[in-house]
Amino acid sequence: MEHAALIFVIQDHLDDLCTLSQVLQAGGYRVLIASDGESAFEKLANVVPDLILVDRAIAASPGVEICQMLTRNVNTLDIPVLLLMAPDDVNEQGLPAEVVDVITKPYHPNTVLNRIKLHLQLRSLNLTLQAQHQQLSQEITARRLIEADLQKLNNNLETHIHERTETLHQALHRLKEQDEELRYKAYHDDLTGLHNRNGLIQYLDQCLAHQQPKTVFFLDLDRFKRINDRFGYGVGDILLQGVAERLQSFIGTNAIVGRLGGDEFLVVTDVQPHHGKAIAQQLIEHLRFPFQLMQGSLQIGTCIGIIPDTLSYRNATEILRDADIALHQAKRIGTNIIMPLTPQMQEAAMARITLEDDIRAGIEQDQFMLHYQPLISLKSRQIIGFEALIRWNHPTRGFIPPSQFIPLAEETGLIQALDFWVLKAVARQWHAWQYQGIDLNTITINVNLATIHFQQRDFLRQLDTLLSHINVPPRALKLEITESLFLDSSSLTLYALEHLTRKGYFLCIDDFGTGYSSLSRLHTFPIQGLKIDRSFVSAMSEDSSAIVQTIIALAHHLNLNVVAEGIETAEQGDQLQRLGCDVGQGFWFARPLPPAIATQHLSTNDPLRMCS
Repeated sequence: MEHAALIFVIQDHLDDLCTLSQVLQAGGYRVLIASDGESAFEKLANVVPDLILVDRAIAASPGVEICQMLTRNVNTLDIPVLLLMAPDDVNEQGLPAEVVDVITKPYHPNTVLNRIKLHLQLRSLNLTLQAQHQQLSQEITARRLIEADLQKLNNNLETHIHERTETLHQALHRLKEQDEELRYKAYHDDLTGLHNRNGLIQYLDQCLAHQQPKTVFFLDLDRFKRINDRFGYGVGDILLQGVAERLQSFIGTNAIVGRLGGDEFLVVTDVQPHHGKAIAQQLIEHLRFPFQLMQGSLQIGTCIGIIPDTLSYRNATEILRDADIALHQAKRIGTNIIMPLTPQMQEAAMARITLEDDIRAGIEQDQFMLHYQPLISLKSRQIIGFEALIRWNHPTRGFIPPSQFIPLAEETGLIQALDFWVLKAVARQWHAWQYQGIDLNTITINVNLATIHFQQRDFLRQLDTLLSHINVPPRALKLEITESLFLDSSSLTLYALEHLTRKGYFLCIDDFGTGYSSLSRLHTFPIQGLKIDRSFVSAMSEDSSAIVQTIIALAHHLNLNVVAEGIETAEQGDQLQRLGCDVGQGFWFARPLPPAIATQHLSTNDPLRMCS
């Protein structure tokens, strides 16, 4: 019985390895794996695979080096090697000479299996041709020794050559068909058959090269993620196919429709710029009619960003960038919104892009600084800690308020690097105070952590690594988390909070009362304190402190420490003290202090203010 082909996969990323192994095994192949070059060559000493797949991004030994070693190894010299890599790496770095092909991530089963099948067939053909060549050489030698049979052998040889040539022609024809299929898939979406991002970029660049003006519509389906979450990805795929069919039927043959990915579609037409909004409205109406799915009818909305005229652009990438800007503006307004691009949008978007780049550079160049706002015991009026607040004095733009750069950092994913910078800066300050001989046994520093961190699987490991590296005792850090995190009752979030608590870190709910968590949910989360939002403190009077009093009473019943922020008057401080609030923070005591002033207060530890 013929054995299934053996595919040797050299890869150290567990998720990618599992996905690829499942695809190969589902295709009927045997799979042998190794996580680095050393273990791979140990296994190759005892087994000969039919095909080798190498991940370019292996940490221990880069994939390209492994490929070079394979081509120099006598046991693997003739075995085809395919490189696993991201699409951007293919474009930027090209295909190394040692590999015969590349498989891009994420892995699409049909594409992977087609590539594997193609190269196994090529190897089989090559081995067959080698064997035939060897046989032919033997026949020629035999003809020289047996002169009498020369003519007969020559006739046989011609017959063999004809048959093999015909076989080769057939193989080349099959390869040509497969190559055409691969080229088609490179520029078309597997799910819908529409142009994919590569196909759209190619088409737009051709239009620009020939000075052909186009109007571009960038569509995004409203609440598509909820459809996937509720009905499953299978239903979501059917809906996307239905949307693709409607768009194609609406525009006919006078335009190009493509899918950029997810629920984003692009329509490129020849309509006049002043007709753009009317066409967009027709697109919305065409898609608004309910889709008939297995679960019943489903109605969707869409937002559309419009590029009225493409002639002023240099390349397709700029067109897609500005179309996304217009679409994003439409989505911010609501559903079924049409938004043509305006110069103001471009300017604002470019300003955001510039600010994003500046944030990244600011982190790398250590442009940020911390100020420390004292936390005051309302009973003793002594400093018991600080809240670390980030500040940015931009080298060319001057002071930039946190309200401008922190939301953008959260939106772009830079907030993790920013929060980690804060933790490192706090650690440096803590060790500086220790070096100056300041008693820190009763002092803590509060650091804000963005909620978005807890949605990332690798965050906890990275945070553990950083906290162990900065060498600050866990009791000295209080991690403030906004109340919105407690909407997420997932096991991942709960595990992260419990893990930090077990490590000895103090967890505090920031801005309590402004979010969505109820008082009754406090006991379900491993927290040790909460901070009453300044809006409750500023609205508090002798006759309207019931909410604050309730929060304090319940928090104390649950053994939680209570901090009131935004204290701006002596009366507020006195009243909070009478209500039993533990700690106060606000301008009445002190504004956020530069490190030198905070150090001075710590050295003397005099009461900052005494309420009458």
